[in-house]
Amino acid sequence: MNGGELVASVLQAQGVERLFTLVGGHISPILVAAKARGIQVVDTRHEATAVFAADATARLTGRPGVAAVTAGPGVT
Repeated sequence: MNGGELVASVLQAQGVERLFTLVGGHISPILVAAKARGIQVVDTRHEATAVFAADATARLTGRPGVAAVTAGPGVT
């Protein structure tokens, strides 16, 4: 098990159905493992959009809303 698989297993155990992201190299193992576990990976065009979408998902569904973004300019 690698780090991405560990993160994905925790997300799955917490009932996460969607993972919003701006794809980047540092988080690719998480995205691959999440998709393999049946978590829908939704790619956005901006880091803030991923966070807003995760927040909206949580508010509308009552389930955890999760965003994952990579290092670099933007949110960091």
